[in-house]
Amino acid sequence: MSAREVNAVRRGPADGEAVSLLGGLYRYRATGDETANAYSLFEVQGPAGLASPVHVHDHEAEAFYVVDGMVTIFVRDEQIRATRGSFALVPANVPHTFRLDSSEAKLLLLITPGNAGHEALFREMGHPADGLQSPAAVPDLAKLSEIAARHGTRIVGPPPGQAGVGRS
Repeated sequence: MSAREVNAVRRGPADGEAVSLLGGLYRYRATGDETANAYSLFEVQGPAGLASPVHVHDHEAEAFYVVDGMVTIFVRDEQIRATRGSFALVPANVPHTFRLDSSEAKLLLLITPGNAGHEALFREMGHPADGLQSPAAVPDLAKLSEIAARHGTRIVGPPPGQAGVGRS
C-alpha cells in the first residue's frame, strides 16, 4: 500500500486483534498498515487501577479519548481527571501514562504516526487475548523497559501508585 492509498476499514465491537497486557485488554481498532501509517488506534479496557508505566515515545504523539468511565491521564507532573468525552494529546518526548479509575472505563489510544512501534510493542509485551483479559500481574519494569526500548519507547517510571513495582 502506498503512502496515499488507504482502504476502508470496518470493525464491530468485538472485531480486531486483541492483546492481553498488564491485566487489560488492548484491541487493535486500526493499524498503521490500514491507515497508510497515518495512525494506529487501540481500545483499552480493564479493571479499575489498570495503569501503564510512565513512558516517553521517541517518535510518536499519543492521543487519549475517554469513551466511558473515569480515567486519569498523567502528563509530566500534571494529573488530568478525564470522564466520558474527554480528550488529551501528548507530543513525542513528553513523559506520560494513564490509569483506568473505574471498572467501566474504556479508552481509545491514537498513536501517530502509525506503525512506528506500538503495534509490535503491545504484541511483544502481552499475548493474544481472544477477547479475554488476563489477571493483572506485578509488572517487571526491567523486562518491560527492554521490550519498550526495541520499539522506540523509554519507560521512565512505574505505573501510578505502584512506586518501585518490579524493581529489586
